[in-house]
Amino acid sequence: MADCLVYFFTGFLDAGKTTFIDEWIGSENFSDKKIVVVATEEGEIEYSKEKYPNVKLNIVSVDTDEVTKELMFDVEKKYKPDVIFMEWNGSVSPAEFFDKVDVPRRWALAAAIVIVDASTYNDFYKNMQPIFADYFRFCDTVIFNRVDPEVNNIPKLRGSVKSLNQGANVNFVSKENEFLDIGDYLPYDLSTNPCVIAPDDFGLFWTDALDNVDKYNGKRVSLVGQAIVFKQLNNKAFALQRQAYTCCADDIGQINMLCYHEFGSGFPAGQWLRVTGTVRYFEDKQNGQPVAVPCLTVDDYAITGKPENEIIYFS
Repeated sequence: MADCLVYFFTGFLDAGKTTFIDEWIGSENFSDKKIVVVATEEGEIEYSKEKYPNVKLNIVSVDTDEVTKELMFDVEKKYKPDVIFMEWNGSVSPAEFFDKVDVPRRWALAAAIVIVDASTYNDFYKNMQPIFADYFRFCDTVIFNRVDPEVNNIPKLRGSVKSLNQGANVNFVSKENEFLDIGDYLPYDLSTNPCVIAPDDFGLFWTDALDNVDKYNGKRVSLVGQAIVFKQLNNKAFALQRQAYTCCADDIGQINMLCYHEFGSGFPAGQWLRVTGTVRYFEDKQNGQPVAVPCLTVDDYAITGKPENEIIYFS
């Protein structure tokens, strides 16, 4: 029997989970499929079999604590689905499903998606950072819904996700239900030579460069960071380092931009530098998968003052 594809959706109540699932079920991609929606909360929008004449749809409404191995195997036996849509209550960590619930062997996770209401995100993020941290760590796709480019800082929204999950796919949907391109909202101009990155935008540059090799490879940029020397690099490279606030008050990570430049004993290790160079990439592995990581071949550097904000914030 063919795999049953599982699409896991989470996010706070009224973020738009049901709307997205509803649109997906009604698309051509799922016509003539046997679909089961496992809904663990009730929103304003309801599923109705009459809306999907080309789909064999069944809805299983339960609480999150009722989502167990026994329920999953019962769903498999009763419906033999082609597709599962799991609408997970956003007040409960996705870990309660992914770490604790066994599913039939033929069920394959197609995507784990968190829907975020951009209009309320900053307020929720300040007060519920651990919940968002779980969202972003467990999900491979984040969709910011109801985005207003005049109000929402799109690069910072993206950075708040990438600081916790560099591999996450981040999308933005406007209030008019149109997808937005983050490239139209970056706070710097890559067509300038060099492109001067403000100290506060270091993290935004880093996360965007991770995802867009073709856009950044070969571009000359100017960055500010603290020069850190690692012995294993044998004075042939140093790291331009910034501290990054990723989740909670005690959760401070590091961004290290490898800078290829041979230097001698007089190198100002530990100093804050403005470094100008060309973006290149080297291959690293994260979770066993190859990742193209940006680095710099240095043209020049100069000691500069400590930035006003030593720690990068993504919210």
